[in-house]
Amino acid sequence: MSWQDRLRDLGERLVSGEITTAQYRTESEALLAEADQEAAAETQPSPPEKSAREKVPIPVSAAWEAPSGEMTQIVGTSDKTTMVNPGIADRLDQPDASAT
Repeated sequence: MSWQDRLRDLGERLVSGEITTAQYRTESEALLAEADQEAAAETQPSPPEKSAREKVPIPVSAAWEAPSGEMTQIVGTSDKTTMVNPGIADRLDQPDASAT
């Protein structure tokens, strides 16, 4: 019998007057705790097989670096940003060419 069926039967016993509200609370809490433990045991990952475990090679240069929470890779140093339309602030900073 599944935990859902047992909980339904417990509810029916409460409605019929076989058990009190306090008994229902105690038994239903125990039932749900048991169901939770069973579900947790079923979802635990199995340990990996030793033969199927793959080793990842680590370069020797990595041993010289101190591990940190964030490591950044810089690919290039040239900036190839293109301005399509200058902003309003840029136009205000430049002297008006028609004024000269």
